[in-house]
Amino acid sequence: MSGSESWDWMNGDSVQADFDFYLDRIRQNGGTALDLTCGTGRHLLRYLHAGLNVEGADSSETMLARCRQKAGEQKLTPILYQQSMQSLDLPRTYHTIFITGGSFQFLADRRDAMEALRRIHRHLAPGGQLLMETFVPDEACDLSWDAQLGQHDIGKVSKWGPTTLPDGSSVAVEVWMDSIDRLEQIKTDKRRYQRSLEGKLLETELHLLHLRWYGKHELSMMMEDAGFKDVFVHANYTDEPATVLNSETVFSGSA
Repeated sequence: MSGSESWDWMNGDSVQADFDFYLDRIRQNGGTALDLTCGTGRHLLRYLHAGLNVEGADSSETMLARCRQKAGEQKLTPILYQQSMQSLDLPRTYHTIFITGGSFQFLADRRDAMEALRRIHRHLAPGGQLLMETFVPDEACDLSWDAQLGQHDIGKVSKWGPTTLPDGSSVAVEVWMDSIDRLEQIKTDKRRYQRSLEGKLLETELHLLHLRWYGKHELSMMMEDAGFKDVFVHANYTDEPATVLNSETVFSGSA
């Protein structure tokens, strides 16, 4: 079982604090929404059950396959596209496009990030809105952590699981930071998925994840350069402005 397939069983399908924030704003703006980087459908399927008109897009066919499987089990038929953010080219526009969980930050190349913002803007109907969650990694928030003096944090392993899967096997995940560059604002993690049955290792999968973080004004200016208006940075899934470095932030902008 791949990391993508294991995602739901490792708490990736649970309702989290962002759920109502996006739901309320999609309802307020009306029309059709796009869950960009929808993954296995954590938001998408629940919003369809809530009566919202939401489509999904993701670059991972494995994630989309799991989303289709879950949708079928729930008697839902979502419209899904296999598309990356930086090459987004869909046959319609949307009243809301939302990106959850910091997924935008996995575009480690700044040119890809800017191209994604431009394409998202082109896919918004007049008056449409982008809602995009970001975060700053703990290693960047903690000013006592130093990339040179704190090398003991490089390679320090965190573990999730093991979690039992429907077939009786179990999956465990190990995560460790491989490198961090504070000047370039990019962190690289490694993630190892291991599936076992009755103490026997069945398979292992290793992922390399690059994550870029942004300053409040930096990303706001990027959005404005891409054509967005009324850019605002929400704190902790509210309409209060973000003022604390390590708060959960959602950037919003209109077409």
